[in-house]
This record gives sequence, structure tokens and C-alpha cells, in this order.
Amino acid sequence: MFRFLKKYHDDIKTGNITLTFQPWDTLRVLRGKIYRAYNLGLLRVLDVDFKNLLDITPEELKRCGYSSLSVFQKEFEEMAERRVDFEKERAVRIEVEYIGEDIENYKKAMGNVKDSELYNLKEKLIIDDQKNATPWIIKTLRLLREYDYLPSRDLEKRLRVPAERIRYNMKKLKALNLITSNQRKGYGITPLGVKVLKTLSSEKKKLELKKLEMME
Repeated sequence: MFRFLKKYHDDIKTGNITLTFQPWDTLRVLRGKIYRAYNLGLLRVLDVDFKNLLDITPEELKRCGYSSLSVFQKEFEEMAERRVDFEKERAVRIEVEYIGEDIENYKKAMGNVKDSELYNLKEKLIIDDQKNATPWIIKTLRLLREYDYLPSRDLEKRLRVPAERIRYNMKKLKALNLITSNQRKGYGITPLGVKVLKTLSSEKKKLELKKLEMME
């Protein structure tokens, strides 16, 4: 379906590349659908339409990962396997989002988990937070839910945690499918993260009430 040169794979996975132009004469993909790219993984189509090759902007080329117009034209012809008239022809413009290599992990990130899995995940996070001198898990998830996406530098300031620690913490949350990362926008919370945050917040309120009862 999609064709990408291997040299662009890492930038697609990190969210640095979010746009592609394909040499198709029809719209072969649908907005909102998920497709597998060969040797790359799963891509969700955010938007798709035709665009005249002559009207492609420098900003769009940058989002595609191309260093220049000449590089784009050369590689576009390689994908098309023919000579292309860049003055008259059009391409299929597709905005994409990389969602991983495994559909099951994607489903989990979307919140499709059993109650038992949700309970085990909640318990794990509570224990992890209790082990830390400065609990950060619930606070991080709340920030991401409030701001949608936050770059690493903003998290450093708000959590008062050094950059290396932020990267380590985010890696842990991402492995649990609770957050997503994008090179341009930063870190964001997944639907599973939102679901877990609700259960964690509820659990925290119960613990606080129990402490108050014990003090009376």
C-alpha cells in the first residue's frame, strides 16, 4: 500500500514525518482508517486528498522529510517508476500518524482492555508511585490530559524533574501504552491513559477519605 524509503522509517516512527505524497491516480486509502506499511508498521490516515504537484509547498516537503524539491522529484519518480510531469500532474496527499508495529498494542492504547487488566495496571502504577520519593505518575497523566500534548521541556518545568528523568519516566509510561509521543508536539495521553487516570484518581480519593476517618 504505502511506499517509504527505509531512510525515512525512523522519522516516521518518531512523528517527525507526518505527510506523504503518493503517485496514485485514485484515492486508495480512507480518512480515519489504519493501514500497514511494508517493513514499517501501522499508519492511521488523518487526511487524504489530491494535490497538484506544482502547488506543493516547502513546508509540506519538510513534513515529508525531503531536504529539497529536487530530492522529492527524484524519489517521487522512483516510486512512480516513470517520468513525471511536475507542471501538470497531481499526487495523492496523505497526512499520517504512526501508531506502532502491533495492532494489539494499539487496541490497548485505545482503551480496549479487560477489567482485570485495568485493575492490574492500576495496582502496578500505585505501587510504583509509592516507591518514588516524589510521586509523579498521576501528576504526569493529569498534565497530559489537561494540555493534550506537552513537550519534554514543559514537563521538566511543571514536574521539576531533569530531562534525563523525564525521558526515562515517559519511556515507562509509553511501554504500558498510557502515553504517546510525537517529535513535533511532545507527549500526549492515550485513551487507555485517560481510563487508568480515572481509576487512579478514584483510588486516591478513597485513600484520602480513609485517612480522614482514621484521624477522627
